[in-house]
Amino acid sequence: MIPILMEFNMNKITNLQQITSLPVTTALQEQIISILTEPFHDEAETQQTWDELQCELWFLTSKSELSAVVVDDIEMLKRALTYTEFEDDLEYGAVLTLSIVEDSGKGIYLLMPKTLLIELRQYFSIEND
Repeated sequence: MIPILMEFNMNKITNLQQITSLPVTTALQEQIISILTEPFHDEAETQQTWDELQCELWFLTSKSELSAVVVDDIEMLKRALTYTEFEDDLEYGAVLTLSIVEDSGKGIYLLMPKTLLIELRQYFSIEND
């Protein structure tokens, strides 16, 4: 279980600097940043790519949060769950996935407990290859 320091609704991050504001351990934050910046030279290049492609990281902690999510985000979440490019298992039972959700190359990273990923795929009847 991801050690959550406070409860709140789905959090969307568009700037790598915001990762430190996530209510997870510092070790998990560092692991996430390492994975996100791995394909690039540094955080600045990663952020530039994120800005150009309008990438986001969505942090979800429970299925009950979905009731507060707008319809467009639900559709984008379904697309992200369906078209997962990669999936990394992290510490504390967390998982980080990447999905390309638009022809423009926009990527959505989903950060959540692994059990929630399984629940959401079942909830939306999405087959996991």
